[in-house]
Amino acid sequence: MKGDMFVPALQCFIDTSISFEEADYVVFGAPLDLTGSYRRGSRFAPGFIRRASADLEGYSLRTGLRRSEVRIADMGDMKGGRDTEAHLECVAEAVGLISSSGKVPVMMGGEHTVTLGALRAMRPDLVVCFDAHLDLRESLFGLGLSHATFMRRALEELDAHILFIGCRAFSGEELRFMEENPGRLGMVTSLEILRGGFERAVESLREALASSSSVYLTIDMDVLDPSAAPAVCNPVPEGISVTTLLDIITGVMDLRFRGLDLTEVTPLYDSGLTSTQAAYIILEAIYSLESARSRRGVDIGGG
Repeated sequence: MKGDMFVPALQCFIDTSISFEEADYVVFGAPLDLTGSYRRGSRFAPGFIRRASADLEGYSLRTGLRRSEVRIADMGDMKGGRDTEAHLECVAEAVGLISSSGKVPVMMGGEHTVTLGALRAMRPDLVVCFDAHLDLRESLFGLGLSHATFMRRALEELDAHILFIGCRAFSGEELRFMEENPGRLGMVTSLEILRGGFERAVESLREALASSSSVYLTIDMDVLDPSAAPAVCNPVPEGISVTTLLDIITGVMDLRFRGLDLTEVTPLYDSGLTSTQAAYIILEAIYSLESARSRRGVDIGGG
């Protein structure tokens, strides 16, 4: 791993002291915060999430795993670049190096645009996106590359299927684009989940997974209801709960999931709740993937 790619964190995620060489999962921050359309401050999220993670207990009730059983390294925050595209190039380089080393990249945003850099590096068959929004606009405020357009850019650049889960805020333009690309785009809205249960999303995910050999998981924290995560860039009512989110993830997690990220926390807008939820979700997602690895007894890296 190139040491000049990252600025070491003052406090590591879950206070880990595992080295890159020893790790199975490599956490890093991507504090891009340039294209926000409402709240700004997501560049502070990695540090706040790390601090919140230090107070989490070390046992996972969902998986029965303990922190000592999961080898996680924290490389610090990516140095980034001059502009949005330069930041994405740095993300792609970091994710590519981590994945090619046989480890699972775990990225903490930053705005959701950073996911495009990871997708360019990993080129998965399926992208599972938990988000209140679709981010499929052609442009927003004159920007063709932003947190509201990056999924459209991903669809143009990559041969991947994207499944949105928990979405509920979108434009007419985005809905028309969805209808024009039924073979590559799918969604399960938050209302479908709230009214029909999390099994509705699990069923759709399993259908998408049936034809996928590699999967990337991305979580925009605004998929949660604002009562659970008030400090996000673009909060939207009628979101899902943390329990529902994790029930869906753990219901389908297997070794095809090669990387994950969590984005769009603006930590200065609450007293720490959203950062705590974010830290917990990241850790439980790692536990879930480690549980899948333990069941199979094989390496999970993307190398």
